[in-house]
Amino acid sequence: MWEIEALIEYGVKLVGETEGTNEEKVKLIGNLYAIQGDFDCSFTNFRVMPVLLETGYTKTIDYTEHPDYKGNEAYFEMLLEKDHIEFIYRDIKKKWSETNDVVAYLEKESRKIYIDYGSPLRKDEPPLEIMSVYDLALFLIREAHKRGDKGLVYDWTAFLIKYGGISLKEKMTAEEMIGKYFREIKRVWYGYDYSDYKPIHDSLTIFIPGSGKTDGYNEWAISEGGVEGQIVQYFFDKAS
Repeated sequence: MWEIEALIEYGVKLVGETEGTNEEKVKLIGNLYAIQGDFDCSFTNFRVMPVLLETGYTKTIDYTEHPDYKGNEAYFEMLLEKDHIEFIYRDIKKKWSETNDVVAYLEKESRKIYIDYGSPLRKDEPPLEIMSVYDLALFLIREAHKRGDKGLVYDWTAFLIKYGGISLKEKMTAEEMIGKYFREIKRVWYGYDYSDYKPIHDSLTIFIPGSGKTDGYNEWAISEGGVEGQIVQYFFDKAS
């Protein structure tokens, strides 16, 4: 889903511009990629590699420094003869599986191995602290709003409305979700004029009830009720 890839790419770039520590940025970036991992997306790290390297989310070593290089020199030399980027699995002698996942990747031109945060090749680092999707999105919306970036305000709000329910694991009531997240998001979102803005993709388009355009989602969510439906109804109720 290239629209999710773009959303995550812009989110990582925004994180790189924030004033937090690198440790805080690594946590945010890791959670962004956790979202991307929930969708059918391509490998996109090199789109934002300067940010990943600057924050320390990604570190590099020479390919000869891989802990399994000694005794497997032919394997690593073979990788250099392949495509631009080659994935390296936990057990280099076996194919990918759920228990033999990617732990690093080799970039042919630089002859460097790139290792992301959370890889078992990076020792003595704490595990990623998983954030609520809503906490992450609210942070990004606030940061985008500080910069007057209505595009990111729009896109992350659309993501929460259209896809947030997938990650609705907070066990909170609609009233609690509105108080903690959507009252502020709604205020920020309605502060911009989107008449000249083209969303990333139709799936991230917010259709205003009564505008004559719809994809049926708002009507479906409201008719279904529940937390998700109540949030959608609240967001579009200008009297609330």
